[in-house]
Amino acid sequence: MADEKKLYPFRFLPADVEKDWGGERFSLADIGYLDSMVGNGWFGGNTLSELMQTYLERVVGDTSFEFYGTQFPVMVKQLDVRGRTSLRVNADDTAAAERYDAFGKTALWYVAEAGEDAVLYVGFDREVTSEEFFNACTGNTVEGLLRKVRPEAGDAFLIPPGTVHAAAGKVKIVEVAECSDLYFRLHDWGAGTSGLHLEEAFDLIDFRPWDPLLRRRPDSSGMRSVLASTEQFTVSGLRLSEPLRLTRGESDSFLLYVCVRGGAFLDIVEGDWEGERRYRLQEGEVLLVPSEITDFLLAPEKRDTFLLEAGLDPRTAKDSYLG
Repeated sequence: MADEKKLYPFRFLPADVEKDWGGERFSLADIGYLDSMVGNGWFGGNTLSELMQTYLERVVGDTSFEFYGTQFPVMVKQLDVRGRTSLRVNADDTAAAERYDAFGKTALWYVAEAGEDAVLYVGFDREVTSEEFFNACTGNTVEGLLRKVRPEAGDAFLIPPGTVHAAAGKVKIVEVAECSDLYFRLHDWGAGTSGLHLEEAFDLIDFRPWDPLLRRRPDSSGMRSVLASTEQFTVSGLRLSEPLRLTRGESDSFLLYVCVRGGAFLDIVEGDWEGERRYRLQEGEVLLVPSEITDFLLAPEKRDTFLLEAGLDPRTAKDSYLG
């Protein structure tokens, strides 16, 4: 890669992983064993980590680089659930750094499709004791303690660290999360205890009842709705019925666009732009807009187009895992 090359919106090649309960598609990730590869333009064939090693803040912006260094901070994964995932929990940044020298994981689940039998298990239905939860997991009665939610397409669920969670039935989920694959399996619904981490992760669990405010839906009357705003990322839903021009203000963050439904075009508006100006974003695809692109237009290709937009807000304290 040559430093003088102009950065442009990057499209990445997905990586599919089969699971007993369905499958995962990593649309964008840099998690060591899996490093997404650019699929368009001059940088096609280069990986996300190679982009970061060479271009640093030109890709992600000063805000991200100051806190995450050369690690790209966000990942996008699509879950196609056709059974029941294991019950799991994520660590926060502090515990993950101290114990595993890794990132923690805050996640947003956006429900793209939901069948009649779809169920999400998110947190607890009431406050439970640690002993009660342990006995329920080992005795295969844990479902009675969990908050069961019947999801609908368009629902968004913020899953903070410590929140036990699982999905069942026929449901398709777009996950936007910290770039970490560190999670702990707590229960496998009677399928045995092999590979579980119940005792290892026990002190990471939040035993309080689930907060219904962690479930949101995009505003049906507006173009943009904030679905989650955390230290780790901000995710908004965009209903594109007409072109939307985006000009960077105080934020210097990269922006990710995930096409959940329909299709869109991203047009570079900057006057001194010398390369290709139009980039197509089809259903299921992700575009990474580097921070150095400051003026662009999103236009719907199809009616009822819906995108997820993810980026970082400025932060005030440096993460402990960077020392």
